[in-house]
Amino acid sequence: MPGRESTSGNSASVCVYSFKISCQRFAFSFVMCRFIAAILLVCAFSRIKVANASGPDSLPKVDTGNFLPVVRTQIEQAVATARAHPDDPEAVGALAMTLHAYQQYEAATLAYSRAHKLDPQKFDWLYLSGAARMELGDLDAARELLQSAVPIKPDNLATQLRLSQALTRLNRYTDAAALYKQILAKHPENPQAWYGLGRTQAAQGDHAGASESYAKACSLFPDYGAAHFAAAQELRILGRPDAARQQMNAYTAYPTTEPFLDDPLFARIVALNHGPQVHMQRAAELEKAGKFEDAINEEKAALAADATNVQAHVNLISLYGRIGDSVNAKQHFDEAIYLDPNRADAWYNFGVLLLSERNIAESEKAFRRALETNPDYAEAHYNLGVICEQQVRLDDAAREFGAAIAARPDYPEARFRLGRILVNQQKYDAAIYQFAHALEPESERTPTYLYALAATYARAGRRPEALQFFEKARDGARALGQEQLLASIERDLKSFSGEQ
Repeated sequence: MPGRESTSGNSASVCVYSFKISCQRFAFSFVMCRFIAAILLVCAFSRIKVANASGPDSLPKVDTGNFLPVVRTQIEQAVATARAHPDDPEAVGALAMTLHAYQQYEAATLAYSRAHKLDPQKFDWLYLSGAARMELGDLDAARELLQSAVPIKPDNLATQLRLSQALTRLNRYTDAAALYKQILAKHPENPQAWYGLGRTQAAQGDHAGASESYAKACSLFPDYGAAHFAAAQELRILGRPDAARQQMNAYTAYPTTEPFLDDPLFARIVALNHGPQVHMQRAAELEKAGKFEDAINEEKAALAADATNVQAHVNLISLYGRIGDSVNAKQHFDEAIYLDPNRADAWYNFGVLLLSERNIAESEKAFRRALETNPDYAEAHYNLGVICEQQVRLDDAAREFGAAIAARPDYPEARFRLGRILVNQQKYDAAIYQFAHALEPESERTPTYLYALAATYARAGRRPEALQFFEKARDGARALGQEQLLASIERDLKSFSGEQ
């Protein structure tokens, strides 16, 4: 128990320091020396007493005053059960896991330590305590705990990966690399291990090896944001800027996405968290996967934990809109605005809902209301631009698309639409600028932007550039299987080549 041991250790060092100073200044009698020795024994005894404390007093003290009611009740019940059964490792371990679920790592490690003393051969308490220690940055302790857990379940991949991560963070790159290679010998399909190996290789200056390992991780899990970012760094060092740019584009698309790791113990930790943020995080993942009904259930669970959570209401406006349930979407808009009348994203999501219902006038009002609160809301400017463009208010549309770009320079669709307006106004150089800056980050829309750029170069009479970008657009559309777009590009390219 670090807090208590450090206190006792300080007491002992004070005793030793006092003894040294006193002996230098005075000639103490034998009796006084025995007295000081007795104090040292008391200090040592008090430390042992704390370390071996048992019963309810050995459990961590938890202040639940700042938790939401549903979380406070859950934690207090876990504390009460553990205090009623202080010598039951399962009850104490359950308390530790509950605390772990709410990032109360200091208290969790104390409870894990108690559970481990009660059941030294239990894998769970060693492994989870090591994971909690890593969160605290206590890497040496984490390494020791995880190394002790490995022999109990030698085939547990999650334990080996966490141990490898701890070794890497301790700058023990050779040991970490050896362990990653052991993992990959049995699990060559594991992207986390390839990514981890790449980190150790990069730290030791093997940039070519690191680049290969990161590439393998990305091939196994194409949405692995951290691996794409690391790969880009290595490719820059290796003097391959174009390849590095491609990796950064992939990272931009998936900055926080990581591969799934089958870790049943941590699944239990996650399931214990009844707070709204966990439900909202799950909802975001489900929405990304297109599972809108499940995402709605998670957002509703977040509201069950905290009925005043404005963000959950805002998210439900969008989710209900996606499944065509405008009644519930409008109800959550009303709830969000009641809680925060100036919530820009609530007005924006409501505007999108109204736009989907073809209520153009009211959707425009909603977007403008969002911009009153947040003038730099790029998406609101963009949607207003779309409305203006559809109504052939091209100057207004261009102004809104320009505002969207000013707020968010990496907004390809806004640049594309502004570029089209500029082409119609025969402002070809300005249009070329917008189309060229719409090419990054790459997406499935990139061949369309290349096509527009090629056609604009052609209108401007710049034939070499036009031919170059027609060919790039053709190759991109073919690679993505965009048959209809490919047919249009090939027709125009054939016509353009014939003119030459």
